[in-house]
Amino acid sequence: MVNDKGKPEEILTEIVTEETIGNYMEFLGNEEVFGILNGRFSCMGACDRESGQPLGILTAEIHMDHIRVRRIRVLPEAEGTARALLDIVTDLPEDMAVPVLFLGTDDEGDEKLLMESGFAENDSPYSCFEGKLEDFKEMEAPPKSCDIGTLDQAPFPKVENFVLGSEYDRTFQVPDGYLDRDRFSDASLVLMDRGKVVGLILLEETDDSIEIPYVRTKDGKALLYAFYVLRKLLVSECAPEEKLRFLLRDGVGLEAVKAMLPGGSEKKLRIFRYEG
Repeated sequence: MVNDKGKPEEILTEIVTEETIGNYMEFLGNEEVFGILNGRFSCMGACDRESGQPLGILTAEIHMDHIRVRRIRVLPEAEGTARALLDIVTDLPEDMAVPVLFLGTDDEGDEKLLMESGFAENDSPYSCFEGKLEDFKEMEAPPKSCDIGTLDQAPFPKVENFVLGSEYDRTFQVPDGYLDRDRFSDASLVLMDRGKVVGLILLEETDDSIEIPYVRTKDGKALLYAFYVLRKLLVSECAPEEKLRFLLRDGVGLEAVKAMLPGGSEKKLRIFRYEG
């Protein structure tokens, strides 16, 4: 039996909480577990109404002016589960309704599912450049032009002011107008000059890669020195096969990243949007 929204009646959906998260661990990565527990991610779970067997999850970030669907993972045989989870996210009361976005490469999203759920593809200025840590080109240490420390050692208000005082992207960099401290790795690099933040490389540790969504410095020498330090830091902490993923808008910084990761490749990030 199927209800009027195409959701099989035997599927029960629920909000995943600290009390119920254990039921869905087979579908969740470490990033999602911590994100759910600290409130960064919202998660919907689906289970069989009669047996209680977990069937899948959808994780999302709820922002001021949009909801971003991060990932949908369901059992292959659980027909209708992914659609049922998307229906929950897109069927919000009118006074709470905001656009719902999915941003990902061709192999990260199910175009057919999204289109059937009412999403439309928008033009995307975004891409990512991916490579392995072992591809990160070793360079000679450039002249030191500033002091570099990690994010956990830096005065966070100064870091946030640096970001908010520059141009930033509202989709994947600063979606809510403030810098989310829980999102970024302590290994992110902060460049300081006489007590002022003059550059920043923000890292986000996901379950399958290290993402770099934000790189900005005041001058080229500082940038070279920052990437020299970044490589040393990552090589000391990560395996050679660790995937690095630079997030780019309008191709800005692409040539520099290509030079650093000569074995990497660029992939388009597609945007699907639901307006209701």
